Amino acid sequence: MASKATRILKIHPADNVLVALTDLRSGEKISWNGVSFVVKGQVPAKHKFADRKLSPNDDVIMYGIIVGKAMTTIDTGEVVGVHNTKHKASPFTSKSTAYHWTPPDVERRKTKTFLGYHRKDGQVGIANYWLLIPLVFCENRNIDVVRQAFEEGLGFDRPDAYKQYVHDLVDLYREGNTAAISTHPFRETVAKHQTRPFKNIDGLKMLLHEGGCGGTRQDADTLCAHSTPALSGSRSSRYSYCGCSRNHWCAGSCWWRRCQI
Repeated sequence: MASKATRILKIHPADNVLVALTDLRSGEKISWNGVSFVVKGQVPAKHKFADRKLSPNDDVIMYGIIVGKAMTTIDTGEVVGVHNTKHKASPFTSKSTAYHWTPPDVERRKTKTFLGYHRKDGQVGIANYWLLIPLVFCENRNIDVVRQAFEEGLGFDRPDAYKQYVHDLVDLYREGNTAAISTHPFRETVAKHQTRPFKNIDGLKMLLHEGGCGGTRQDADTLCAHSTPALSGSRSSRYSYCGCSRNHWCAGSCWWRRCQI
């Protein structure tokens, strides 16, 4: 929670560092949760500084987890950086127990059917989607730009009645028929102009996330595994990955060849 003056921030209650939201001057008095201390040294905006005295080898806690350890004594109010800390991370363990799942009783649903597709391996799918998955959250905006371009170009966008209304008014103006602008009717239903070139593609899905950056190869493998056709519910989905991690874009002619399957 940020301070009232919006000058410092503690990201997690367990953290022992604060983040400067503005430049802090050496000797400046700072108060956090009723505790006052003096800034020691210049602390640039977006840099972190200690809210207590840290001895050599003490853990540096940020986001509620260990992100490093002190190499030297770090006084309260002193900036924390690569010059006085080194890398350290919280320990992790692999899965130690197996998950046991009891399938529900589906006897009364055995005669039910749905519009789907049978696969050679016995599984079924319900749709055929292209999935765009950013491996790092900083690619979310790029994915959104790609989404808009693909939806409009491939005929998946929804007609916008307000946008069409503006186009109609502009056309009247260009034709010199300004008198008709004030009485031109607004149509809530707009005909779709773009047809879908690939009839067997049901749509596009953008799986955005806020999971941060710096994932490991195992993170990428897990994401890829969870994007299989069986788990995504698709008949033959096409996957594209965007980011600075292990996987990158699958682009080029393979996209178009895939559409024709």
